[in-house]
Amino acid sequence: MIGYINDKVSPQKLAKRISRSDRDAFNSLFEMLWEPMYLYASSLIMNDSVAKDSVQEVWIDYWQRRESIEVENIKSYLFKAIRYKCYNTLRDMKFNQTQIEAADEVYINSDAELQADVIDLSKRINQTISNLPKRCQEVFILSRMNHFNNSEIAEKLNISQRSVENQISFALRTLRKELSIVKSLFF
Repeated sequence: MIGYINDKVSPQKLAKRISRSDRDAFNSLFEMLWEPMYLYASSLIMNDSVAKDSVQEVWIDYWQRRESIEVENIKSYLFKAIRYKCYNTLRDMKFNQTQIEAADEVYINSDAELQADVIDLSKRINQTISNLPKRCQEVFILSRMNHFNNSEIAEKLNISQRSVENQISFALRTLRKELSIVKSLFF
């Protein structure tokens, strides 16, 4: 049964097998996604050979980093990778006005990509909150998630209202800093 891949296998299951260096799974995922990725790249770059090269480079990079890539949605990851690759290629190319106008017009709405972005952002926020000092976490969760006001939090935790304000301020500064990093990655 080696080499046989069921057509019903999800991209995510293939990705797990690929992370363990399964070449058959890689080939199956490649066959499943190469053409849609190429069409997407071609619509952005408007140069078939450059689009093919870009897609090929994304796949090579994926294979080389297969053991370290941990994503919830491999399809979304690969489409994001090709989008960034194309944008970088366009940035480095000299292109004509028609290409510039077409690139401005191309918008491919990907619910899977959006959902993956929301999941990634949510994980980053939760990770940032979990890295806050214990008391700060507690105050922030009571304030922003349980909707307690500052005086209720102060009473519940037996601390001053000023201390509550300071903890919330610290948590928000930390989140803003983290989200500004995330914002630069997404946009």
